[in-house]
Amino acid sequence: MKNKLTVLGVSVGLLFLLSGCGDEQNDTTMTNTTTGQIGNQTSVSINSKAQQANYKSLNATHTMAINGQTLKFKTSYGIEKRLTNNWYFTVPSTVELGITPLINVKGLSYQVNALYADVSILSKYTRYNGVRQDSLSTNYGQLKNGGIDVDVNHGYTMLFQVEGINENETSVTVINGYGSSDTERVTEKDLRENAYGGRLRVVWTLLVTDQKSGKQYSQTIQDSIGLPYKHSSNK
Repeated sequence: MKNKLTVLGVSVGLLFLLSGCGDEQNDTTMTNTTTGQIGNQTSVSINSKAQQANYKSLNATHTMAINGQTLKFKTSYGIEKRLTNNWYFTVPSTVELGITPLINVKGLSYQVNALYADVSILSKYTRYNGVRQDSLSTNYGQLKNGGIDVDVNHGYTMLFQVEGINENETSVTVINGYGSSDTERVTEKDLRENAYGGRLRVVWTLLVTDQKSGKQYSQTIQDSIGLPYKHSSNK
């Protein structure tokens, strides 16, 4: 009888111990991740300027030369303000990618031919560094001019819908090891203990068209943008 009571006591103790281990949480809410909710709301007024105010942006200027002409382009990258110094790998997010010419050169036109972007983990540990959260690739080579036309008044913008890293089976396998269970999910806590944050890499392929001769010249712009965690340090 005493042995039975002992086993029962241990079992109850384990039950309390396990019930105290809650699931990892993040700052995702219905309000900060949606434009509106289909429910009690009968209509939602969407204001692009108001939506834009929720983004924190970084701009970069790139200079290049074509046939003795100097060209300048501005690239811009925006993330939701709630993710500033607080990037999350395990929940979906949106990154705004943009490019605009800063100079209109007479006789030349510009086209965005292709865009590649990815978000990966930045860490000094090989197990984590470079593991991809998500990627985007688009190409407009099939269009008449080989791309989307842009000028100083009409830039190009693409919203990169970044998936949570657990949606990427390959990345989960790399982090957990090839012998792990397919159901083992990566936690944000583990990543924050071993990574500086994320890195957004973007490659723009541009076409510069000489309107007189019809010749086209290809130019590439690359950017690497940090998406740090709070209080990130050189771990």
